[in-house]
Amino acid sequence: MASKKKTVKKENNFQVKTNMTIKELHESRNGGQIALKGYSYQFLYSCYLMLTATEENISFNLEGIEDIDHIISQIDGNSITHIQLKYSTVKQDASFMSSVMKNFLETYLIDRNRKFKLVYDFSIAKGNLSKLLKDELDDKSKEYWKETIKKIRKETPDWNWDNFNFDDFISKITYQNIKKSSLEDKLECSLIENYDISVNNIKLFVNSIKMFCFDKMENRSLVLLKDIQNCIEKVKFDISKGVQNPAHSWIKKLDFSISSKQEEDYYEGKKATPLDIANGLPIVRTDIENEILESVNKYMVTIIKSSSGQGKTTLALKTQYVLQKEYTPYQITCCNDSCELGAIVEYFYSRTRLGEKPLILLDNLDSHISEWNHLIQLMQTDVKYNYKIILTSRESDWYNYSGDISDIRSVNIIKPILTKEEAIKIYNKFKQVGHIHPNILSWKSAWEKIADKKLLIEYVYLLTHGEMIEDRISAQMKEIGKTKESGIKFEILRKVCFADICGIRISMRKLLLNLSKDMGYDLSEILKSMSDEFLVQISEDNKYIVGLHPVRSYHIVNYLHEYYPIEETAYSVTNLASKQDYSILFSHFPEFKFDDKEEFYSKVVNKHWNLGDLRGFVYAIRGTFSGSVLKYFNENKNLFDDAHKHNGLEILATDICPFSKFKEIEEDIETLRDISNIFPDNENIQHLLDLENRIPKINII
Repeated sequence: MASKKKTVKKENNFQVKTNMTIKELHESRNGGQIALKGYSYQFLYSCYLMLTATEENISFNLEGIEDIDHIISQIDGNSITHIQLKYSTVKQDASFMSSVMKNFLETYLIDRNRKFKLVYDFSIAKGNLSKLLKDELDDKSKEYWKETIKKIRKETPDWNWDNFNFDDFISKITYQNIKKSSLEDKLECSLIENYDISVNNIKLFVNSIKMFCFDKMENRSLVLLKDIQNCIEKVKFDISKGVQNPAHSWIKKLDFSISSKQEEDYYEGKKATPLDIANGLPIVRTDIENEILESVNKYMVTIIKSSSGQGKTTLALKTQYVLQKEYTPYQITCCNDSCELGAIVEYFYSRTRLGEKPLILLDNLDSHISEWNHLIQLMQTDVKYNYKIILTSRESDWYNYSGDISDIRSVNIIKPILTKEEAIKIYNKFKQVGHIHPNILSWKSAWEKIADKKLLIEYVYLLTHGEMIEDRISAQMKEIGKTKESGIKFEILRKVCFADICGIRISMRKLLLNLSKDMGYDLSEILKSMSDEFLVQISEDNKYIVGLHPVRSYHIVNYLHEYYPIEETAYSVTNLASKQDYSILFSHFPEFKFDDKEEFYSKVVNKHWNLGDLRGFVYAIRGTFSGSVLKYFNENKNLFDDAHKHNGLEILATDICPFSKFKEIEEDIETLRDISNIFPDNENIQHLLDLENRIPKINII
């Protein structure tokens, strides 16, 4: 490629004087200023041209053969127009065009399919140049330009002049007069028209395009339409970080960077973190991991649903880790307000516009992400593609927060559970890497101890520690009981672990204010030691304190309430929980055996009654009702399954519903009995009636 020479015509000619003043010297040295005016004209026009391009097949090479090489990709090849920019504050005549002709000719003689364009901002003297730019060549002016080309030909005998055709060459050149002063406005107009930018901060987009263009010019880079779109989307994304899009506070990009830091607490029975995954600590569960990978590949939404301790979070994080070359891993930590879902959708829409493929984790379904179903419905409408979602949920939380998933177009539910075959594989893999405790002699002896619940967390702990989590917790509690800080530690553990198995976390500030006063201990040191002993976890921002894992918390709660009334702890936790958490908190209360439920709930009402704000009571009633119904269902699951097999579950559920009795009008809904009267010999109906009589009445509290 021939080098391109930029020439700047000196527009102020000062006579050199022996007695020149500083001011006159300053004014005479304006060559740099003139050059910069020319470059800024080229720069602004390059920005403008890029923003007017709306077709995928258009690209630009800035500072290519000419100032701008405009490329249109076509089926039969590329159509390339070489554009040269010229700016001047003085009137130009035909002599000006000689260098431009020469540059164009050098390219034309190599490839005669190329086109050329001169974009200029200067006034034109009447004569040959004026006629050329206006495409009004007469015989005289045509002869002038032929002579100009002859002179160039004499200067360049090595160029391929064979079969040169003047008319064909001239026809390949077009001209555009555009004022430099208008380009700034044209940039803004193009953004509005082609990119729907109509906000007050449009200058941010203009400046971003300028910096983008400058970088491409400096590196002589090819610019595609998607590059321009990405540049604009990045500005939108940066703007969204302000008050206009609070979703940045609820969404975090997960970092799976490998660290030399040793996570000694991983095998203590806690939830996995991205750092654990990156360091290769979790066991490999080939079958279930492949099932989840296939699900993510096939479906937009993959739901991992099981009881606590089956490794749901670990499986979800490992999936994100494995797929991070294809997908960008994100986690949504909060989406419980339907009014704010649009901000989350806009966030991920911007990421997909930038070419990212987000793989979004919603971990541990609870009240904090209760609007997940609505969010996914909005995502599938407004984002549509290039993202996937993984949701993890406990069975009880799924009952409370799943919603109607029939409106989710592409969803798959996976239920991981530890099987005997998988237990054998885990044992063998741990044995290979030396993680089996000396007390464990075979997989079979370990499996028999956990076979009733089949919890992965219990099995892994047993293999690596040689004892059950319950036994370890018991030993820890006995050791704490021997210390002078036992009272305050037990008080903290009762509240924190009870909240943990109820699916909520406690505010550090509220906990400290609630603890017994005048203890004579440094609470900061107490909490630090409890964290070091793998009893509790404190959030990175020091705002919350939680249990290490619900399974561990369950054993701690059982041990610490052997003689201490659990309803006292439940009452204390209602004072520590936020109202937004009442629904999930109260949904777990029916799981516990309170000595006097009516007294407990009366005590809660008397403490929290506020006629001016009944939100807490609405949440509490909703949670208590849903938890009672779930408990009732689980206790009578075999009978309900039997009714389902006999195609009568819906009718049976309606008949036993306590709200199907209308005492005011002396009416009861007794559908099965009415059908039995019509078909007295129907064995299926009689079987369902028998089930109805065997199912006890529900007690809401």
